[in-house]
Amino acid sequence: MAIVLHTALVVVALATAGPRPYDGPVGVAERPRPARTVPGWPASAGPPPGAGRDMSPGTSRSGGEDMSSGTASDGQADMSAGTSGAGVVEFGAGDAEAARLPGAAAPGIEREVRYIEVTSNMLGRSSRLDVQRHAGGRAIVDTQKAIEQGASSVAEMLDKVPGVRAVEGNSGLSTSSTKLNVAVRGANPRLSEQATVLLDEVPIAPAPYGNPSLSLFPLSLFQIARIDAVRGGSSVRFGPWTSGGVFNLVSHPIPENPTIAVTGQTDQFGDSGVAASYGGTHRKLGMYFEYAPRFGKTYRENSSFSSQGGIIKFAYPVTKRLDLESSSHLFWEQTKLPGGLRTKDYELDRFQSLRPNDRFDGHREATSVKLRYRPKEQHELQVISFYSHSFRRSVMATNEDRNLAMEQTLLTVQPRRFDVFGLEPRYVLRVNHKKMFQDLAFGVRGVFEWAKLRETWSWDASQPVKYLGDATGCERGIGVAYERLGRRCLDGRTAGFSLYAEDKLYLLDSRLVITAGVRGEIMQQGFYDLLNRRSVPRPLQGGALPGLSLWYGSDEVAGFIGYGRSFGAPSYFSATINMPTSDNSRWIQPELADMVEGGIKLMELGGVYADVTGWYKYFRFLRDEGDNSIAIIPAAHAYGVEADLTWEPGEVWEKVDGLELNAGYAYTGSKVLADIYQGNRMPWYPVHEAWGKASYRFPFGLKFGSTLDYTGKQFTDYGNITSWATGELGIMPAYTLMSAFIGLQAPLPQGWRLEFTVGAKNLLNHVWFTRSDDLNGGILAMRPRTFYFNLGFAHEFIRGRAGEQARRRGLAAGTARPDPRRWTATERRNQRQMMRMIGAWL
Repeated sequence: MAIVLHTALVVVALATAGPRPYDGPVGVAERPRPARTVPGWPASAGPPPGAGRDMSPGTSRSGGEDMSSGTASDGQADMSAGTSGAGVVEFGAGDAEAARLPGAAAPGIEREVRYIEVTSNMLGRSSRLDVQRHAGGRAIVDTQKAIEQGASSVAEMLDKVPGVRAVEGNSGLSTSSTKLNVAVRGANPRLSEQATVLLDEVPIAPAPYGNPSLSLFPLSLFQIARIDAVRGGSSVRFGPWTSGGVFNLVSHPIPENPTIAVTGQTDQFGDSGVAASYGGTHRKLGMYFEYAPRFGKTYRENSSFSSQGGIIKFAYPVTKRLDLESSSHLFWEQTKLPGGLRTKDYELDRFQSLRPNDRFDGHREATSVKLRYRPKEQHELQVISFYSHSFRRSVMATNEDRNLAMEQTLLTVQPRRFDVFGLEPRYVLRVNHKKMFQDLAFGVRGVFEWAKLRETWSWDASQPVKYLGDATGCERGIGVAYERLGRRCLDGRTAGFSLYAEDKLYLLDSRLVITAGVRGEIMQQGFYDLLNRRSVPRPLQGGALPGLSLWYGSDEVAGFIGYGRSFGAPSYFSATINMPTSDNSRWIQPELADMVEGGIKLMELGGVYADVTGWYKYFRFLRDEGDNSIAIIPAAHAYGVEADLTWEPGEVWEKVDGLELNAGYAYTGSKVLADIYQGNRMPWYPVHEAWGKASYRFPFGLKFGSTLDYTGKQFTDYGNITSWATGELGIMPAYTLMSAFIGLQAPLPQGWRLEFTVGAKNLLNHVWFTRSDDLNGGILAMRPRTFYFNLGFAHEFIRGRAGEQARRRGLAAGTARPDPRRWTATERRNQRQMMRMIGAWL
C-alpha cells in the first residue's frame, strides 16, 4: 500500500483567530476573528466606522489583523473582492467597540455587514463570496479537499469542476503529474494551450503569447492553497488565451507567527512527493520558503520521474500606503515518457511501454515583484513586474514522415528556450454618486518574449540519443555529424501590448451591478530562420475584446448574464510548421472566441451553495496544433449547461455539523460549422458528465467520504474517427470512477498539528484510457485501483507576552498601530486546554 502525503503549508497565527483552538488542516490558514459591525451600513459608503486600516489586504504583516486568511472550504466569504477592481468585504459581530457605535447590535448578537471594497486584484481574494458576485461561471477548488480525495496533480484537482476538462495524459508529453492539460467549454485541453494559468495573478506559461502550452508545469500541488477556476466573465481583465478559461493558482499566505510544516504523499506504485516549508512575520518583514520535490514512477512502464521545486515569498509594508511583495520559484524536472500503444499492443499489456528512449527534461526560473500604493481613500495603484526563463527538451522516437504506423528509425530532439519579461500597472478608483457608485479600473500590460527553437535527429532509434543540445546554437554544413545537424532552427521574438478600461456600476444599494469594458490587444512576432538565413516578420495582429455583464441579487441569491470575447495569438510552434515563403502567403490568423452565458447562483441559503449556468461559444480560426501539422477550423460552436450543488446542512442544523454533500452535472454540445469536418463534434468533451460527493467530519477531527464520477464517451479528433490501428485516434469510451477515504485532522499541545488520510482511487478498478496523437502517441492506459496515504505535521511558534509587547513597540514606531486585544500565548493555551477538556474541537 502506498503512502501519500498531504499538503502542509502555512498556518496563519492563532493570534488572528478568536479564543477557539485551531481546527483547520495542516498548512491551511484558519478563519479570521469576527470584526467590527454596524448594522445596515450602506454598501456604497465603504468600510463602517472603526474598521480602520486593519481591514486592508495584507495587514497581518504590519500589525493589523489579516482578514484575508481562510479557504473556500470554510464556508466563509473571508474578505472577498470582486473581479472588476471592487470586492466585497465581510464584517461579523463580536467586537465590543462596535457595540458602542450608534445603532449597533447588543454585544453577543451575531450580525453581519458586507461592503464593496476597492482593490486592484483581478480576482479579489478567491472566496465563495467572490464566486457569488461574479457575473460568469466560476468555482473555487480547495487543495485540502482535493488531496483528501486522492488528487496528486492539478488536473485531478480540477477534473470535476463544472464545464472544465482536465485530462491526464492527452499529450505524449503529459504522462505524469508534472504536466497540466486543462480547458473549459469546448476549448482543447491539450497542454492548456487555450487557457490562461496564473500563479497569484502572474502568468506561468513559458511565453503567454508565443508558447502558452504547459508541457513544463512548474508547480507542485503542495505549493497551492486553492485554485480559482474562472470559466467566463474574464476576457477584459486578462491577456490572450482566455477561451480555455482562467485558472489562478493561489499560493499559501505568509503566516503571522513563525510556522514550520512537513508533509508528503505516496501511492502503491511509488508516485511520491514531499514538502517542507517555513513562514513567519518578523517585525514588519513577512517571509515564506518552501521546497517540494516529487519523484518515483506511475502505474506504466518507463514512467519514472524526478522534479525539484521551490518557492520564496517576501512582503514588506514600506509605509501605511505602500506595500511591496515578491515571489520567486524554481523548478527542475526529468521524466521518462512511456508513450502511447497501438491497439494490438494495448490489448496484450495496457501498462507496457515500447519506447525505452523517450524522455523529457526542463527547468524554469521566475520572479515577480508587486508594488501596491493607495494614494487616497478608495484609490489603489498596483504595478506588477515579472520575468521568467524556461527551458524544455523532448526526445522521442519517430521516422522522417512522423507516421506512427511506420517503423521508428530515428530519435528527434527538440530543445526550446523562452525568456519573458512583463510589466503591468493597474489603477482602480471609486466615484460616489447620490444613490449609486461606480468603480473604474484601468490597466496596461507589456510583454516581451524571446524564443529559441531547435531540432536535431539521431539516426538510431534503438539506442539512447548521443547529442541533446541546449537550444543555443545551430550547427550545419557538410562536416557536421548527423546527430548534431540542425533540422529546424528558429529564433523568435514577440512584443505584446494590451490595455483595458472597465466600468462597474452599482445600483439599488449594490443589488444591481452593470459591468462594461473593453480590452485592446496588439502583438507582433518575428522569426529568423538560421538554416535558410532569412528573416520572417509577421504583420501586426490584434483587436478589440469587449465585455458586458449584468448581475442582480444579493449575497444569497443572484442571477447574471454576460458576453465576452477572447483572443488567441499565433504561436511559435505554428510558425515552425507554417513558414510563408513569400509576401503573398497566407498568415495564420489569431483565434477568436465569442461567448454568451447566463445563470443563477445560491450561497448560504439553508446551507446550500449552487450554480446553474447556460453558455454558448462561437470560435473563429480555431487551431488544433499537433507535432507536425496544424488543423485550422474556420468556424465552430459549442454550447452547454453546467450545474453544481453543495449542501452543508450543519449551517442550519447543528446536529449534522460536518456533513457535506455535493452533486454536479455538465452537458456539452458542439459542432464544426465549416471546413472538411463540417457537422462533426469537437473532441475531448463528452456530451454528459455527472458526479457526486459525500463526506462527514466528526467534532474531534476524524473525516471520511466518497466520490462517484461518470464521464461519457468522447472523440479525440475533429474527424470523429471511431477506431484507428495505431490508437492515437478513436472514441474514448465512457467510464465511471469511485473513490473513498478516511482521515484525521487534529490539533496537538504546544502549537503542533497532525493530519493523515488513507484512501483509494478507482476503487472499482474500472478499465479506462485516453489517447494521444503526439510523435509518441497511441492509447494511454489510465489509472487502475490505487491506494494512497497522506501525512502532515505543522508547528506554530506562538509568541509569549514579552514577544507580543516587543512586537507592538516595533509596530508603533512603524506603519501600523498595535492591537491591544491580541491574545497572548498563555491565554491561548488556556483556551485550548479548556476546549479539549470539554471535547469541543470545533
